[in-house]
Amino acid sequence: MNTTFRTTELTKEEKQRKVEGFRQYHAELIRDLEIIPSDFNVKMPFYDRHGRNVVGIFASEFKRPKGFYFELIDRELEPIDKERTIYRLPYNESFDQEYEMNSKGSYLVPLEELRTVNMTSLAVSGPDAILTEKISTKPISTYKAPAPIEDAPYAEMTIRDYVAIHTGRPVSKRAWLNELITKTK
Repeated sequence: MNTTFRTTELTKEEKQRKVEGFRQYHAELIRDLEIIPSDFNVKMPFYDRHGRNVVGIFASEFKRPKGFYFELIDRELEPIDKERTIYRLPYNESFDQEYEMNSKGSYLVPLEELRTVNMTSLAVSGPDAILTEKISTKPISTYKAPAPIEDAPYAEMTIRDYVAIHTGRPVSKRAWLNELITKTK
């Protein structure tokens, strides 16, 4: 991931070129899935007002007959994951009842609800393969919430957890901690 600070925004043309680069990189996958290139895109995850790690999905993306596929990127439009994991969002007619819409007109889908494309299955069986497996919670949190009666080990607290606790803002990557903070306000 590129950690340098950019002082200029990418132009619309530069962004489109970057997205096309992603599609070219995944051209074989797009062909194997038998989808059109516009059914594949990139998404940048962010924290919503509830402290959940989410991606914004537009109504048209929920309505793709074969599902919608994407790779996660950072602010510099670079892949977040060095393994270049591909995520699949299946066709969903009732998305507007299941997900909250933000001010930009997209629906907020928590990362933990996403499924990843099983590349091995796809390579062996083609587009009829079982394409998805549940996303690992590792990118979101490597520590499960403690049982309600137990407490979390202090030694496993991150700087982000510390800031969340001391500012009273739900900025932790641990959903249970963010929930605890918002409920105690």
